Amino acid sequence: MQNGQVVAYASRQLKVHERNYPTHDLELAAIVFVLKIWRHYLYGSRFEVFSDHKSLKYLFDQKELNMRQRR
Repeated sequence: MQNGQVVAYASRQLKVHERNYPTHDLELAAIVFVLKIWRHYLYGSRFEVFSDHKSLKYLFDQKELNMRQRR
C-alpha cells in the first residue's frame, strides 16, 4: 500500500501438485510468488508484507520448517 492505496495485484492458477498443499503453505507460496515478480522494484528497498491470513502465524510458531516451506 502506498498512501493507503493498493499499488498492484497479481494472480496465477495453482499447479496440480499445489492443490494438495495446506492453506498456510498456499498463503506462503503466494507471498513468495509476488516477491519473485516484483523483486526488481523491491531490491534495495525496505518494505513490509501485509497479510490478513491468521494461519501464517503457525509458521512462526514452528521450531522447524519442512522442505517446501524452506524453499
